[in-house]
This record gives sequence, structure tokens and C-alpha cells, in this order.
Amino acid sequence: MAPAFELNTTISNLRDLTESDLSPYDAIYLGNITCRLYEGNLLEHLDDLREAIAILKGQGQKAYVSTYTTPRNNDLPQIQKVVAAAVEAGADAVEVHNLGVLKIVHEAHPDLAVHIGGFANVYTDVGAAVLKRYGAVRITPNYELSLEEIGEIQREVGLPMELLVHGKMPLGISDDCWLLEYEQTWGVPCPALCRQELFLKQGDWAMKSIGKGVLSGKDVCLLEHLRRLMTGGHACFRVEAASESPAYRLEIGRVYREALEAALSGSDGLKGQWWDTIRHHARIGLCNGFYFGTSGMAYHGVQSPGADAAEAQRSGVGQ
Repeated sequence: MAPAFELNTTISNLRDLTESDLSPYDAIYLGNITCRLYEGNLLEHLDDLREAIAILKGQGQKAYVSTYTTPRNNDLPQIQKVVAAAVEAGADAVEVHNLGVLKIVHEAHPDLAVHIGGFANVYTDVGAAVLKRYGAVRITPNYELSLEEIGEIQREVGLPMELLVHGKMPLGISDDCWLLEYEQTWGVPCPALCRQELFLKQGDWAMKSIGKGVLSGKDVCLLEHLRRLMTGGHACFRVEAASESPAYRLEIGRVYREALEAALSGSDGLKGQWWDTIRHHARIGLCNGFYFGTSGMAYHGVQSPGADAAEAQRSGVGQ
């Protein structure tokens, strides 16, 4: 019998894997997708990748291996090595963000499950159908889509959609790392530079920089909406934690494991300690991303819009 839902997260290197209690999760995405120079990147250290897969499989968890978001031709040989190592080590799936990489992977390993990552920019059911023809079995839709638009794609294409339910939402990627110009000023060299907690702020607006990647400053939070997601046919959920601490991975993961199990049983209750944990880890605040057709940085509860704002202000979840 297939599990009712999957909760997964992301790990960039072997050190983060061994230092993190990942017990709340069913599956882990391995590798840093933004930068080949990221410290200990599993996509560049294939012996570490094999060890990471073995650890996860030994713990009864699924191992998914990621690939780079914006690969160039000179990245393709390394991606092919990564995928071959993943297959050899028994990975359960590979995640790709590029149609060409999908074609390469599917032709070389036709039996390998392939997930489509959020940077593939899947906006339409027509685009999703093309990816399905090349072997995609799961899709993370573009982060700007609403739940209604995501549901329509899922119904039309018949593939599961993976949803970010908590964590900082990926907003963009660049070929250049703007943090490098601060190495001397800050006294922090690459590759440790992008592991710092760096937020770009302007008034109430904030983003988090991870070097070549830009994330939302606020944490996307769908804790109040899990029953809606499950009744809408969604079962694949991600806590985005590639740039977070081991405590964040464990404590946020525990909240969502408990909350998803409660939602599955039909409970609408939201425990106070869940909110305490979430508020503790939300450095800038919470939002719902674009799931409800708003600007991406707003927070909506399960009540009326006016009540949402009042409750958010009272509890602090939107601040």
C-alpha cells in the first residue's frame, strides 16, 4: 500500500547529513543545486554522494539526487557522472531542472524515476505533458503558480505535483556570485561565504542570499492549509532547508510530520507548540508564497482576510 503522503527536505553536503536528525522525513534531496563550489557539494564529491545514499537507504528513507538548476554545456559531463553514480548507489530518483538534462537522463537510464525541479519553470499543463513524455514522474510547478493553477496541471497531466509547504522560496539564480566581492571585507572566503545568514532588507521587504541563488526572506508556511492540500489530491511535500541549520530541519520537520498525520486523520487542530517552533525559526516572518494568488509575501490563515490579518498580528506569525 502506497504511503498517504511524503515529506522531504534538502541536504547539500555529507556534513549536513551526518549532523542532522532527519527522522521526520520520508525522503531527502541530495546536493546543492545553485553552485558547484558550495562547500562539500554532494554533486561534486561522488564518494560522499554514494555514502549519503547508503546512509539514507540504511535508515529506510528514499534518496533523491538533485542536479544543477542552470547547467551549461561544460556542466553536462559532471551531471552525467552524478546520475551514473546515483543509479549505481541505488538512488530512488533524480531531480532535474532542464529539458535537455531530462532527455539525457531518460535516454541513458530509462528506468530511473525523474522529478522535475522548481527551476524548470513549469507554468502550464502543456509544458508538463512534454516533460511527462520524456519520463518525468513528478513535477515541482513554478513557485509563482496558485493552488488552483497547480491543481489544473495535476488533473490534466496526471502527475503528482510536489509542493513547498515550508521554508524559503527560491526566487532566482545567477551565473555570478555577488558575495565574492565581500570576501576580503568580511574576512570569510568562498566556499564558507554563502553559508552565512545574509538577508537583503528594504523596509518590510527582505530576501535571503545564498550566493548565486536568491530566496525569500520570509518562510513560506502552509501549516494551516494542509488538509486543503491533501483533499486537493496532493501528497508530496517539501520543507526547503538546504541553507538552514540541523535544528531547523529537525524541529520544522517534526511539526509538519505531526501536522500532516493530524490532517490525514481529519483533525483541524493546530497545536500552540507548533506555532512556537515555527515562529522561533522564522527570522524575517511568514508568508504563503503565491499559492493564494497574492504578491507572495502575504500571510493568509484559514479565516476571513480581515481575521487573518488580526490573528497574524496578534500571534506574530506574519511579522
